Amino acid sequence: MNKKRSRSKPNVVRPRWWLAAGLFAATLAAYWNSFHVPLVFDDLLAIQSNAGVRFGEFSWNLLSARSVLYLTFTLNNIWAAQEVWSFHLINFLIHFLNGLLVFLLAERVFHRIGSDVQRSRTYAALAAAFFLVHPVQTESVTYISSRSELLSTFFYLIGFLIFVWWPVYRIGFLCTLAVGVAYFFGLGSKETVITLPATIFLYDFLFLSGATFRPLISRWRFYCPFIIGGASAIYYLLTVALRQSVGGSLPGHLSWWHYFLTEIRVLVRYVQLLFFPIGLNLDYDFKPSTSPLEPAVIASFVFLSALLFLGWKLRRRAAVFAFSILWFFITLSPTSSVIPILDVIFEHRLYLPLVGVCLSLPLLVEMAYGKLRQRFAIPGSAFGYSCLVLIALIGTTLVRNHVWGDEVRLWEDVVAKSPGKERGYHSLSFAYYKRGDYEHAIDVLEKARDRMPDKVANLADTLANFYLKARRYDQAVELFKKTLPYFNGDRLALAYNNLGVAYLYMWNDLQSRRAEMTQEEYDARNEQILKPAAEAFLKGLEIDRDMPFALDSYVNKSFYRGKGREVETAALDHLNQREDFNDLYTVGKVAFNSGDYAKADQYFERAEKLRNDVKLLLFNHAYALTKLKNDDAAIEKYLHAIHLDPIFIEAHHNLGLIYMRRKDYARAAEAFAEVVRQDAKHVSANLNLATIYVSEGNIALAREHLATVLEASPGNPQAVAMLQQLDSRR
Repeated sequence: MNKKRSRSKPNVVRPRWWLAAGLFAATLAAYWNSFHVPLVFDDLLAIQSNAGVRFGEFSWNLLSARSVLYLTFTLNNIWAAQEVWSFHLINFLIHFLNGLLVFLLAERVFHRIGSDVQRSRTYAALAAAFFLVHPVQTESVTYISSRSELLSTFFYLIGFLIFVWWPVYRIGFLCTLAVGVAYFFGLGSKETVITLPATIFLYDFLFLSGATFRPLISRWRFYCPFIIGGASAIYYLLTVALRQSVGGSLPGHLSWWHYFLTEIRVLVRYVQLLFFPIGLNLDYDFKPSTSPLEPAVIASFVFLSALLFLGWKLRRRAAVFAFSILWFFITLSPTSSVIPILDVIFEHRLYLPLVGVCLSLPLLVEMAYGKLRQRFAIPGSAFGYSCLVLIALIGTTLVRNHVWGDEVRLWEDVVAKSPGKERGYHSLSFAYYKRGDYEHAIDVLEKARDRMPDKVANLADTLANFYLKARRYDQAVELFKKTLPYFNGDRLALAYNNLGVAYLYMWNDLQSRRAEMTQEEYDARNEQILKPAAEAFLKGLEIDRDMPFALDSYVNKSFYRGKGREVETAALDHLNQREDFNDLYTVGKVAFNSGDYAKADQYFERAEKLRNDVKLLLFNHAYALTKLKNDDAAIEKYLHAIHLDPIFIEAHHNLGLIYMRRKDYARAAEAFAEVVRQDAKHVSANLNLATIYVSEGNIALAREHLATVLEASPGNPQAVAMLQQLDSRR
């Protein structure tokens, strides 16, 4: 009797903690190789050069776009500075928490449609696993700046689950307030959370109201505040918070009509990525559509219409499928409808839509397994085949994270998949530049120029600057001259400044070879370089006076030509009439170049009273103060300059030198490490880091930096001497 009873007992329901452990293991298996992916793309602006993040200046004001997101970046920076593992760890944990929320939502949904506890829990775990390990999620999880998707989805699901768990008969204004708290923080993470009331309405319609509208009316107290608040939020986001980011009137943006036509095709691509995640790409070259009669637009429209019709038809007999389809369209509507955004497609925009889609994936596998088993005697179970699919997804995610793991590899992947889009070439060349591999950087941009001759003006500035780094000065000057006619206004002023900078590189090279020339040869060549350099800077300033770097270079070139007194006298004459920043800076810089640092300090101080947001002024002022033995004031100026530009490596370097003199090796190492992070082959920074590590007894790290110095500067006497000294200690 007891044996019969034991045989009739139902399967033991797996505890949630056991399933959560399995989900964590699967997520870790998919993302273990992502924790050292470098800062790339928008990470450089959102984190590395963001003074608010680097110096703890965050805001809890929701009216400040993505304030919650930037708060988390700031906390990361406080915790572990710019160490990327800490950023990736937080992304990973938020992603896992989102997977748990998906599990809870799916369990509730499957229970609603009549599944038993065991089936609901098993299929919910599968849905969460699909969400957690799907390779399309890598752009949201591995790409640090896409934490906005992770955070916004976290608060989105919290708000959604509050409604799902709220007693149906008590849904009203109090429930609105509870959901509204999560909504508030979600909007502070990313604006796409705006669709939360619509997906709640969808859930209510399908699972609480039996796909009829009458019961929804009884919950008008819940929906009214969201209708009013949502309309207000949309108006504010489009007219205030995001007016510089969205809109057909902005440069480079499509009109609302062309954007809508393009997004019809983009949505089909998104569907393909969800079910066949191949060809993943950080930067798609997706050509805009300009006519509704394009075959691709027509075919895509027919497909999407059929999908929407299917979703509506299934609302009663297969509510989960209907929910997945309609959730997909609702959650993508902020970015894939009629509101123009500069980039028409990004994979991270699928992060939230995948939540709803994943609910149907276990059912689809079960359906496919059932159909196949009717025709063929296949072994196994639907659960087993779901696990096989998950293993394949984990493998694909690992491969994709491997691509993300190296900046050069990532952008090579982009260029291979989007060969007609210039941004990939720029980013790949910059990745080589940061390694000090200028020749490869040049090669990438020259290939881009040959492939896209119409983009030569956009490529020329970066290419010419790489020529300068590779000491190909004549090519840089010729390229800057050649592209001057392409520009006007502020861009023309900047082009003249760049031309002047090219001559400046030539002049520095001339100084290094001065001993090889006679005085007559040197004087002739000196004037041949300095005269056009000064003229280029002056032309730039005539177009736009607000170019401190051009002003600084113009004063320097004039001084080196023996005309320093002339420009100083003109500036002093102007100052007799009124206090002017450019004139004050000119007098201060002439004094600086003359070695009269006390006078330079005086005029720089007066200039700062007019403008304290010019990093070059602060940098030169700090240097003058150092010469005057006022290191405390110099540190203050350097820190202010770094505050304006966190990746101002010259300021970091000089700040490190002061700390070195003070034997504050911890701060010195931090400053030099920032320099090396931006310029891996910076000779002085690497030498100083080697010196610090030798003093600390860390010989292995010291040798690494000395090897870098010798790679950048073969035969460098200081590096050679240090290595010999280290070898003698063995």
